[in-house]
Amino acid sequence: MTGGQAMAAALAAEGVEHVFGIVGTHNCPLYDGLHATPSVKAVTVRHEQGAAMMAAGYARASGKIAACFVVPGPGLTNALTGMGMAYSESTPLLMVGGQNNLAQLDREGAHFHELQDSLAVARSVSGYTARVAAVADVPKAVREAFRMMRSRRPRPAYIEVPLDVQLGQAEVTLPASETYSRPAADADAIARAAALLSRAERPFIYAGGGVESAGATDLLAAVAEKLGAPVVTSVFGRGAISDRHPLALGDGWGRLPLYEDLLAQADAVLVVGSRIDVVSDVNVGARFPSRIVQIDIDPLVVGQRRPVDVGIVADAGAALASLSAVLPASNAKRCWFDVEGFRARKRAWLAERAGPVLSIIEDLRASLPDDAIVVDDLTLVGYWMPIMFDTYEPRTSVHPGTYGTLGYALPAAIGAKLACPRQTVLSISGDGGFLFSMQELATARALNLDLVNLVFNDNAFGAIRTYQDRMFASRYVGTELANPDFVKLGEAFGVHTARVTPDAVGRTVREARERGGVWLIEVPFAPPGSVNLVPWMP
Repeated sequence: MTGGQAMAAALAAEGVEHVFGIVGTHNCPLYDGLHATPSVKAVTVRHEQGAAMMAAGYARASGKIAACFVVPGPGLTNALTGMGMAYSESTPLLMVGGQNNLAQLDREGAHFHELQDSLAVARSVSGYTARVAAVADVPKAVREAFRMMRSRRPRPAYIEVPLDVQLGQAEVTLPASETYSRPAADADAIARAAALLSRAERPFIYAGGGVESAGATDLLAAVAEKLGAPVVTSVFGRGAISDRHPLALGDGWGRLPLYEDLLAQADAVLVVGSRIDVVSDVNVGARFPSRIVQIDIDPLVVGQRRPVDVGIVADAGAALASLSAVLPASNAKRCWFDVEGFRARKRAWLAERAGPVLSIIEDLRASLPDDAIVVDDLTLVGYWMPIMFDTYEPRTSVHPGTYGTLGYALPAAIGAKLACPRQTVLSISGDGGFLFSMQELATARALNLDLVNLVFNDNAFGAIRTYQDRMFASRYVGTELANPDFVKLGEAFGVHTARVTPDAVGRTVREARERGGVWLIEVPFAPPGSVNLVPWMP
């Protein structure tokens, strides 16, 4: 095999079905390797940032890993933002970078696409980095990357393949198939956790994205029912428990005064699969009760925010299964907290604070099936989605979270749709963020996807404009935007378009789903009094 063929064969052996990227002089042999491997499909994007974000959306919606091919230098640096997103949100993807010939490296010879110390650059947003120096070693590097992504906290991996390795030929042996094991829970720690939680009179559970990564949503519900513990989720944990479940309290958002009663009364908390990120809880667990059990696959996370009584370094699924097995097998405990009353109070508060945004989000929920995947950007409606949009199934709420990159929604939604073609996928952007990645409409159109994109247009970076209102006496600098006509823009890309008022959003999304194809729907939306409508604003 050539090095390019070896890479394609190794990706196919790991179950990779899609490679996102842009072909160039320094990765053309990698693309040529795909020619003989039809099970791995190349998706041509319009910017390498979009490639990484598509792969991240693909993984978050499905749990499957996609790959990206980039050239060195500008290709890698363009992709870093998407990799940083994936690193922050614990999402696996494999980035494969081309490189100059081995003999040219590390000499600062001003070669084409040269980037000094490219491995160190990639390492800042990767959990695994490697440079392959021989054709026969390509599958080994891919195997190590997948072992890391599957057996530890999932994060991006980066493999660099110099041109002479891509073009070289050698006998290549693919490693035997491997079942990747994730760490099991210590039996003594499980016993101590079960004893502490069983003794608690008013426990609750704080669940994060690690529950979904481990495929442990049913186990989470089982443990909650045995403890009679209400469940709060982080931004990344939306879908870890259905919002229809009688113990589900929704997204925590410790920035909002919604959970004061719960925190004041609770005497213990089980934190599972969450680092207690600052987006979900600006207090990073400071108001949690003093008795804490924490389960996480990453040993650095356990006890990071608060001292814990019992720390369990393990896969969330393995730990929850062991915990459920040792908890009393008697009838489930009655929940100590008034969940229905809380939900009513929460909705009333949100209606007062968020005003017209709540109506839009409730109309959207009514227009979509339970398993619809919603990918939102950092925009007025997007900020509120994890808090207000009822989520019924795992991996259906995709929010950019802690890294906070504008332009995430459209490419991540494309990746989600490729990974889950039978599910409805909706992208929500603001006008500012949409223009970061609008070129990927061409990618969606080329793929003939059924994909609905909402763009809420206030002709501004609206959240920051609101921030300037509140903190800088309405001295606006840099937040006003001169936008294109989004309907004409969509028509130029060859997609279906519409411009609708906020009260018609749900109806229009339903019609777009029925007709199919790629849609760009503009919603002029600059509600009066928006100074009160950004959830994170002081």
